[in-house]
Amino acid sequence: MENIRNFTFDKVRSGSASNTGDLFNELIKSQFDNVDTIKHIHKALINYMSIENPVFFLRLYGSYSKDNYDLLRRGFLTKYPNGINMSFCDNTFSLLFTGLKLANIAYSEFDLRNYLTQRQVVVGFGQTSNEKKRCYYSPKGALRAYLNTKGWYQAHIKPTGYGYEDLDLKKLFYNPPREEYHIERKIRYANQNLSNDQLKILKAHFLRLVHPFNSFLVPKRNHLEYNGTNIGEENELINYVRCYIKNTFPSEYNDFDKISMEYEIDRASTSISNIKWFDKPKNSKQTIPKMPLNEHTEKIIRNATKESGVSESTSDINLEKSLRAIGKEIFAVILFPELSKNIDVKYDEIAKKYQTYKSFTINSQRSRLSKAKSIFKAGEETEALLNVYDSNKIKTEVKSQIFKFINPNGH
Repeated sequence: MENIRNFTFDKVRSGSASNTGDLFNELIKSQFDNVDTIKHIHKALINYMSIENPVFFLRLYGSYSKDNYDLLRRGFLTKYPNGINMSFCDNTFSLLFTGLKLANIAYSEFDLRNYLTQRQVVVGFGQTSNEKKRCYYSPKGALRAYLNTKGWYQAHIKPTGYGYEDLDLKKLFYNPPREEYHIERKIRYANQNLSNDQLKILKAHFLRLVHPFNSFLVPKRNHLEYNGTNIGEENELINYVRCYIKNTFPSEYNDFDKISMEYEIDRASTSISNIKWFDKPKNSKQTIPKMPLNEHTEKIIRNATKESGVSESTSDINLEKSLRAIGKEIFAVILFPELSKNIDVKYDEIAKKYQTYKSFTINSQRSRLSKAKSIFKAGEETEALLNVYDSNKIKTEVKSQIFKFINPNGH
């Protein structure tokens, strides 16, 4: 698994497709070319379900407003009497496993257990000081797969947050009181084991998070143009990809489908067509639109959170702090468009283009840019824009520009 540190992921490159089949052949089919590795990973994950002392992750309690940060539980570890371990996470956790598939890196169930029992694991975008006091896992030095910064969005076949026989994950797995997590050992010791139903759901959820069958990459919305809103959520495409996986890995998919709990995807009511994608974000040189922020616009902004699979209150724990240090308007008007065009842009290059940025000290220019790059590298640029949009002090024209960034196709 360590070999992923030396792997360079491809960036999105410009192209086009007339329909779903063409899109699949152009961008997605190759993501499942490493057949032997995918089969090896599948076998490891199935074996992991019954291995001694496994750690399962649950994507819950990773997003709260600043006033409720004490309720955050990303990376908080619980040990049960029978040896089962459980930790919470946000959507960032699953990116590494998509990266391992693409990098053709196989692992065993024991490799996975060793990785998840040591402490250097990315379980979320960031950590508050509150989390650090009782969180078992730390992102420092952890393995990462930088996919978002290459222009990719991770889509899922089966949803991770719902679709478990209509059972509510939050009702099955409550948010444990903070004080139950030992401040020194960073572990919570449960008095009772999970029920059979809870364990079944937990295993299904974990498989949906990490299994190579359940994720594929498409260009981010601001790298894309087609007759829809979010191509990663299009049922026509999801069903197309799933059909290919089932035909290519019939036995393995059958095992995965059962343990991850069967889930029917509705047939598409419309077909997607005339799809174009671009190596650079389409919004890089947008002018500020003159448009009212009406109810439809608000709905588009809210729906944009679905792109990264997080709630409206944003998954980034340090996001508010980082944006305040950067300056929210500076991020939205200057740094977001510049970093969207070039993640390696230098502070002095930005200062030459923007008088406002030039007015800051050199150290301030460097610091603001560094913090903004961290947001991009974690794939949280959309959540950052939503945070800025929600700010009461942000001007209407800036909000209009954010709307264009998030919804460049005008749908």
